[in-house]
Amino acid sequence: MVKRVHIFDWHRENARKVEEFAGWEMPIWYSSIKEEHMAVRNGVGIFDVSHMGEFIFRGKDALEFLQYVTTNDVSKPPAISGTYTLVLNERGAVKDETLVFNMGDDTYMMVCDSDAFEKLEAWFKAIKGGIERFGELDLEIENKTYDMAMFSIQGPKARDLAKDLFGIDINELWWFQAKEVELDGIKMLLSRSGYTGENGFEVYFEDVNPHHPDPAKRGKPEKALHVWKTILEAGEEYGIKPAGLGARDTLRLEAGYTLYGNETKELQLLSTDVDEVTPLQANLDFALFWDKEFIGKEALLKQRGRGLPSRMVHFRMVDRGIPRAGYRVYAEGREIGEVTSGTMSPLLGIGIGIAFVKPEYAKPGLEIEIEVRGQRKKALTVAPPFYDPKKYGAFREE
Repeated sequence: MVKRVHIFDWHRENARKVEEFAGWEMPIWYSSIKEEHMAVRNGVGIFDVSHMGEFIFRGKDALEFLQYVTTNDVSKPPAISGTYTLVLNERGAVKDETLVFNMGDDTYMMVCDSDAFEKLEAWFKAIKGGIERFGELDLEIENKTYDMAMFSIQGPKARDLAKDLFGIDINELWWFQAKEVELDGIKMLLSRSGYTGENGFEVYFEDVNPHHPDPAKRGKPEKALHVWKTILEAGEEYGIKPAGLGARDTLRLEAGYTLYGNETKELQLLSTDVDEVTPLQANLDFALFWDKEFIGKEALLKQRGRGLPSRMVHFRMVDRGIPRAGYRVYAEGREIGEVTSGTMSPLLGIGIGIAFVKPEYAKPGLEIEIEVRGQRKKALTVAPPFYDPKKYGAFREE
C-alpha cells in the first residue's frame, strides 16, 4: 500500500508533479526543480519531509541500547540536541544514516530515512527481544513515523523566518541543537538542521494522519495544515517557495551529501564477512566512535586491515554531459568505478556527481572520464561542496 504524509491532499492540489518515492506518494516539484532549488540557495524554501521515520526510545537502558546499535557517541550531546550517527548491519554496511536526539529523562528520538524505518523497527525489536531472553531490559521502542509531521525550512532567509515565527535566532544554536517551541499553541521541536547545505531549521510535531495504515487512527490533520500554511504566509516577504523532492536531491548533491540507497546501503551478500559498501568507503569515518562496541565494528576493523576496495569521490564535468547513477568511471584508459549520484547543478550549470572508485583515485584534482550514453566525457575530481562556501551554504560570509 502506498504511503502518504499528513497534508498529501494539499500537495496533490498544488504540486505539478507527484510520484512514488520509497513507497511514499510525494510532491516532486511545484513550479520547477530549478526555481525551488534557487529559492533555497538565495532565499528560503519549505519541504514537507513527514515521510521521514521517527522512533522514540524510552527507559533506563535506552542510551546503552542506542550506543550498541549506532556507531557514534550519542551520550555526549546534552538535552535537547542530536547526533548524526549510523546504524550498521553485522557486516559493516549502512542500514541507515540517522539523527538521534537526546530528549532528556531517559528518552531519545531517532530520525531515519523514509525507506528504512520498517526494516529498522524489525532490526531493533529483534535485538531487544534477543537481549530480553537472557535478562531484563528497561526499554520501550515506539514507531512514531505515521504520527509525526516534519517540515524543513532551508535557506539564508530561514534565520529571519525563525525569528518572526518563534522569536529565536537559530544561528545561536549549534548544529543539531533543538528547542521546544510553540506556534499558535501547537507544541513542537525545532532543530537547527537540514539536508541542503544551507542554514535552516526543521520542526517536528504530532498530528493525526488521514492516511495512517490503522483506520482507527485516521482523522483530519488540522495542526499540520495550519503550520504549513502559517509558515508559507509568514515567509511571503522573503520569497518562500514550497519545494519538492527534486530540489531536495539537487541541493544535497551540490552540498556533497550522501543519500541512503545510493552512497550508503546494505546488500544481501552471501558467504562474506564484510559487506560491499561500508562507512569507511563512504568517507563517514567522522560518525564512527571507536572507543565503544557497536554492531558492525568488527567487520570495519577487518576491512580497514585488509584495505578498502573502493572510496567515494566527488566530481564535476569538464565536458558537456549529465552524469547519472550507474554510469561507469574511467581513468588512464581503464574502468575504475561507478557513479552513484549525478545531476545538472542548477546553481553552476554543469554536471556534478558522486562515484565510488579505486582508492588511489579518490582524491581531488584528478582527471577522470564518465561514460555518458556510450561516450566518455572528461571530468575532474573535487572536494565538496561544489559551490563556493564563502558565497553559499550554511556558513557563507554574510
